[in-house]
Amino acid sequence: MKTRSWVSATVKPSVQTPRALLRRVAMMSAPFLFGAAMLAGAQSGPIMLLGTDAKGTAHHRPDDWPAKAGDWNAKAARFNPATRQLVFETFREDILGGSHRASGSTIPGVREYYTAGPDTGTENVEGTTVLYVSAADGSHPRCIGCVDVVDGRDGVRIFAATPSASATPNAPQRQVGASVYANQNKDLAAWSPDGKWLFAGVEMPKHALMHQLGNSEVGMFNDLWAIAADGKTWIQLTDFAHTWTFADHAVFMPYPSVLTAQCPTGTQYAHADAHAHGLFEKPQQAPYSGYTCSAKQAPPPALGTMRPTVGPSAQGRVPIAWAERVGLDRHYAWAGVLQLAMAKIAFVEGLPTLIEYRRNLTPTPRDPSGEGLWANPGGDTQIGSGYEPWSFSRDNSRLGFASDVFLSTSSPAVKQTETVHSEAFTDVASWQWQGRAQLRDVTAYGANYAYRDNAGPEPVNHYGHWEEPAVFSLGHAPEFIAFGSSANMDPPWNPMAHKTTFGLDVWMIRIDGTRPAMRLTHFNDSTARKLAYPTATDPVDDSLFITVVPGGKGGGNPPGAVYRLAVPAM
Repeated sequence: MKTRSWVSATVKPSVQTPRALLRRVAMMSAPFLFGAAMLAGAQSGPIMLLGTDAKGTAHHRPDDWPAKAGDWNAKAARFNPATRQLVFETFREDILGGSHRASGSTIPGVREYYTAGPDTGTENVEGTTVLYVSAADGSHPRCIGCVDVVDGRDGVRIFAATPSASATPNAPQRQVGASVYANQNKDLAAWSPDGKWLFAGVEMPKHALMHQLGNSEVGMFNDLWAIAADGKTWIQLTDFAHTWTFADHAVFMPYPSVLTAQCPTGTQYAHADAHAHGLFEKPQQAPYSGYTCSAKQAPPPALGTMRPTVGPSAQGRVPIAWAERVGLDRHYAWAGVLQLAMAKIAFVEGLPTLIEYRRNLTPTPRDPSGEGLWANPGGDTQIGSGYEPWSFSRDNSRLGFASDVFLSTSSPAVKQTETVHSEAFTDVASWQWQGRAQLRDVTAYGANYAYRDNAGPEPVNHYGHWEEPAVFSLGHAPEFIAFGSSANMDPPWNPMAHKTTFGLDVWMIRIDGTRPAMRLTHFNDSTARKLAYPTATDPVDDSLFITVVPGGKGGGNPPGAVYRLAVPAM
């Protein structure tokens, strides 16, 4: 068969595009971004908490911020109501990591690998994402992960705990003398309800490709860790590399299932009508052909984790969810296939571990349980190419995620076909995952969210829009979900000219469906695109913490800024 490269600069056209593929751009901010027309009914405009504005003012920059670190920046803030603190990610240009050139790789297009620590490589050298914790207003930020931490030194303890599929936890094991290096990316942290622990992605110490790809923004080459809020205790909760039965150990990467010479089972699952024509009139096996190589009738292993999120209620065993990358393919909008994983947090001698671990979950409208569908039972299962979790409802009973599983269109006359291309049209879902599973398309086209068509050609213009994140309100009724959307921009988003027209603005919609959706920001009523999206809410007043990053030609995930945004009454 004809081989093809599995690495490309073309990845998810959204808030997860790897920063390795971007040019540094200046921070966008307040005076010229925010005007009187920016908010639809709110009492005041967004307040910048963290980042550097257009005039060069650095909001709440720490006193020890090095000059070589670049502009002070922040994004992806999560809020903990118990301690009134934020955790957010920051890009440090001064904490460098690079890749090594590798020979003998058997995966087309993969010719380098990354090693963390002082012996990192000299190819594609880039900075590192680290975590900061601050007060709710952004003041007094302190870094977690800016320096090497070593078990047994300066009070640091490092553990590893294998996730348990049962209700019985596996005890954390001390990793005597182990290190977590400053130049391992650490990002997208979520709080435990009591504010004592952070759950975040931490880059693998060795992996294929570039340092910039080892992060939770794209879900590549990282593992889920629990980190004490004081930065002294670190617990590795997943170890994906040890699940790679069929892998190229020269570059530290599992084989794609389509490489039949290296993957003895090949691509095991596909639609029964895989060769039926779709919009692009090509044979489609999406997303099954994108899987990593696995044993016969075994689920595809994961390359990394994306966007861990923890239930806000401390009642009972607290749930945690994340996405696992189970395939890497440049044709996908997420650069591969993402499936959900879920567990509950249990404590052994005060240390968090994972129990009731379930993975390869792909909820669908027809089968909202999501279990076992990765194997395509019956040959006609319609699962999504990507599932990206964002938040739990205030009682932990529902999970908000973004996915292309709904194949949503703005015209009932247009039937969207599942292909690697359809992932450019992503909806926000509310998933009741306990007991009798239920799945609801929150941002489906309808009377309460009657968006205008995008600017693509027929029939693509009827396909819909890109909608994520999915941030539940945590305060008083009525309950709403805040989300980012490409809808109703002027000029409109054109999926075929994505780099110059894609942007996101903040919207909100009531869960009970009794009011129309409201657009809260208008960053994109010009040709200078931005990505503005919510990442957390404060239950006291349901105000939103939003991230704003430049969009357009530079890509979708450069360093950004964090704002607080009041919301109008619904």
